Amino acid sequence: MHVHLVAAGLTAATLLTKVQADLCHLGSTNIDGNEYCQAVQAIRYSNIGTPGTYSEVTNMAPDGTCLSKPKHFSGPLAPLDEEISLHFRGPLHLKQFAAYVPSSAGKKKRLSSLHRRNQGHQHQHQHLHNAQKRKDTWHANEEREIISATIDGVVVSWEINYSGDGGSHATAPQIVTATIDGQVVSWTNNWFGTTATPTSSAASAVTRASQPSKAKPAAIATKAAVAQPANPTSVSISQNSIHDSLGAGVFERIGYYDSASQTVDNLVFLGNHGGDGSGVFDEHYGASLAYSNSKGTGGAASPQILSDVVIPSDSEVIIMLQQECKDNSCGYVRPGSVAQHGFAGADKMFLMEFSMPFDGKSGFNADMPAIWALNAKIPRTLQYGDASCSCWGSGCGEFDILETLSPGSKFLKSTVHTNEPCGDSDYVLRPTSDSIKVAVIFSSATSALHVEVLSDSANFSSHLTPTQIDNMVNSITEKAVSRFHL
Repeated sequence: MHVHLVAAGLTAATLLTKVQADLCHLGSTNIDGNEYCQAVQAIRYSNIGTPGTYSEVTNMAPDGTCLSKPKHFSGPLAPLDEEISLHFRGPLHLKQFAAYVPSSAGKKKRLSSLHRRNQGHQHQHQHLHNAQKRKDTWHANEEREIISATIDGVVVSWEINYSGDGGSHATAPQIVTATIDGQVVSWTNNWFGTTATPTSSAASAVTRASQPSKAKPAAIATKAAVAQPANPTSVSISQNSIHDSLGAGVFERIGYYDSASQTVDNLVFLGNHGGDGSGVFDEHYGASLAYSNSKGTGGAASPQILSDVVIPSDSEVIIMLQQECKDNSCGYVRPGSVAQHGFAGADKMFLMEFSMPFDGKSGFNADMPAIWALNAKIPRTLQYGDASCSCWGSGCGEFDILETLSPGSKFLKSTVHTNEPCGDSDYVLRPTSDSIKVAVIFSSATSALHVEVLSDSANFSSHLTPTQIDNMVNSITEKAVSRFHL
């Protein structure tokens, strides 16, 4: 079966910009046209989110013709404040993954999931550099009141003190005190700490080509029941009733995966394997989304738990929420595709533990592990193929969290693809033997994207307070932080 391959990437001339990396004054190395400056433990972007328009796919006809309409976006982190999917390409051993949102949003997502239960990213990078700087400061003010609740047998309370007269907005920062897991904690709700003034910045623009996945023969995988944790982490309906009182500062875990115990909660593993057990395949669009098999190497007829294995080179696993797209709740979706909701909102956080061992393989995408996020509309229509059938080329959003740019590389770089693409020339060292824990933070208050390497003791707990999040961020010394201010 012949598959049409059409490049979806932007041209180098379109993306050519000028870059100055934060730590590049300390030295840099050029490898295959990509600039690598200094090893860091954190990459922090600020002022992300410029108003713009992208082409939203509205129809995919059987003859391969796609229609679209302009979709306007604005606000902090836009369009990455829309639903996103998380993608993992091997060789990569994903040991833990957790997704968090502010508690009020978590309640909505969890209730939707409970109600239902009762009823190819191709990296061909040539980094070109850009720097555009300007100072940006922020100050978040919140009203305060007193709230208390009991969660899982633990009393949680906090004080929210209103400033000014009753009809005015607050002028003082939110002060919160709570007893969680037997410990009393308090914090000023500044949403991930203050924003330091960047001294320099780095960016990289990318030329990318995309293509459909290889044709897959129709096959029906043996249905396997999704294992449930011995102590389910799902939040019950009775517990959900008090989630609104947790306060905006507390982040709730809405999805969790642990490879060792084969625990999964409210997450689904997908791949571009349509026609292999689930989803669809045709000669115009190639493979749609399908449920991934337990090895991350092909499709399956039903949801499977990713095994405690290394995802091999050139294999990709996509994580989305367990909530299916129904009644146009996700917008347009390719007919016949498996379609799930992604992670929505300008405030969200992901914790992940993984290693990226060398595998010594050669060939396309060999030994080039990567972790990235896409606007979820991309995989739900066409991730690889005709650019007119995807919103990627028009800037609907991609965040390359940590990726290698050449086979066998020891360096992980980061890039943001929106209507104003940018990236960082510093890098995180690839964890080839022991695993590392990483936090990926989306913060609307600072229009910030953070990639933070955490300590080995970091806990993927069911709730995270601002103090816990701040401690994750602030534990990294300044000399190990790379900053990019758009």
